[in-house]
Amino acid sequence: TTEPSNPPSLLATTEPSNPPSSLPTPLSTLPPTMTPSPPPTPPPTDLPEDTVTKIFFVADTPYSDEERYNLMPNHIDQLEDDGDFVVHLGDLMYAVTDRCREGAYSIAAEVLQKAKMPTFVLPGDNDINDCPSIQHGEDMWMKYFHLFDEKHWTHSFDLTRWGQLNESFGFLHKRVLFLGLNMVGGTPYSWTEKTNRHKEHLEQVKALLDEHEGNFDVIVLMKHAIPRYPHSDFFGDGDSDGLFIDMIRRLGKPTIHVHGDWHSYYEVEGEFGIDNYVRISLDGESVAPPLSVTIDVSKPNPITVSRRQNNLKVDCCANGWPSR
Repeated sequence: TTEPSNPPSLLATTEPSNPPSSLPTPLSTLPPTMTPSPPPTPPPTDLPEDTVTKIFFVADTPYSDEERYNLMPNHIDQLEDDGDFVVHLGDLMYAVTDRCREGAYSIAAEVLQKAKMPTFVLPGDNDINDCPSIQHGEDMWMKYFHLFDEKHWTHSFDLTRWGQLNESFGFLHKRVLFLGLNMVGGTPYSWTEKTNRHKEHLEQVKALLDEHEGNFDVIVLMKHAIPRYPHSDFFGDGDSDGLFIDMIRRLGKPTIHVHGDWHSYYEVEGEFGIDNYVRISLDGESVAPPLSVTIDVSKPNPITVSRRQNNLKVDCCANGWPSR
């Protein structure tokens, strides 16, 4: 091998082995391959408020096997997907012929469980009051319909419940105050029990009106019975008596009252001499599909009612109510 003429020094030096060039380093003349992307658009902070609620109402069915196995299941299956919830207003059997047998309760519950949305169930007179044994009727109600909406659906409605069976309720949803009451037709099996129940209804309704003051624009009253003499201790006559009609007259909020009991559709506007109250009786025995009530609190006439069949007309509220 050939040895280097001058072996490398092992001592540190102060000079570089090669002096730096005096020429500048050339800069790149190529443009960047891509321009920087703009920052992402932040999500909107003020989404439009959802002001629309849609409810389906049904009552006085099933009364026969044809209703249990054909008519009512078809009606429930054909409900549109855009509803917020369903309410059965009571009378899930005909006590005269069904005698409050357990099978009548279980089949009605099975049909309603197939609804696509949370379903609330209120009692009618045939469900408990008209049973051969009141205790049996209450036992069957507790077994099949107690907290029905919670047992079969997950929902966010914040309910206040009351009554011996937790069967009555109220809640606020999208600036609408819903009141579901155990108030039935027929002759009360106990006038004392009826009077105490209606007294509790008034106390709870007053408490809900106070609790949600300023946060609701529409009231929906839901129950089974046509207002008759046994219910006057709740409704009153519209004068300054502090009862329900007097309360809604003073509030002046549009109030719709839906009920069963008569098994035929009709509408009553301006009852008790107040123009912010409309009452609607539902068809029964599955002769018509469930009634739909759509409430848009952004509108001056927020309540729209449809019988959901072309040949079934609505006079008061097809295009919004109140129609002022």
